[in-house]
Amino acid sequence: MKRAAATMVLALAILLLAADSHACDNVPTMYMDDMCHKACPHLYELCRKTLDHGAAAAEVTVYALITAKYAKLSYQSAIETTDKLLQSTSLPGDERAAYSRCKDRYYEALSPMSYVVNDLFNCSFSSTKQRYINATAAVAACRDELRTFQSSPLFAMNAADQDKTMLAFNLGGLIVGK
Repeated sequence: MKRAAATMVLALAILLLAADSHACDNVPTMYMDDMCHKACPHLYELCRKTLDHGAAAAEVTVYALITAKYAKLSYQSAIETTDKLLQSTSLPGDERAAYSRCKDRYYEALSPMSYVVNDLFNCSFSSTKQRYINATAAVAACRDELRTFQSSPLFAMNAADQDKTMLAFNLGGLIVGK
């Protein structure tokens, strides 16, 4: 888990450096604080924490790219965690099946969010909104798979991933609409 967190921080730092020079046509520049309030007031603290090492003001695409990448990295971490949980021989069959289905849902979320990252980086937004919707639905479907296992560490991880996904979707929504 520590390795995954360190990898996530390193990847975000590299992304921040690359994103500073990124610009798309017809996308506004905003102050981070204003954007977090406008896009997702209910996730304001997560927004500030996620974007804390970025510029105080930047093109919205830069912020959307950072949050999409953050969500994608979190999905990859959830898949790794699920793999470790599935290795336990003491895991009951119904819980094992729920974890396995949840892992499938994370793969379903990973693909569209990977495309979102690519879309944002390339300033090509024609399918981006639907990709956000697909990722959001897949992460929510994992929650549904885990509803009877709320004490599972995967349940808590998924709840945090739902917030990360909504943050990414709401920031991207400033570009592609909601």
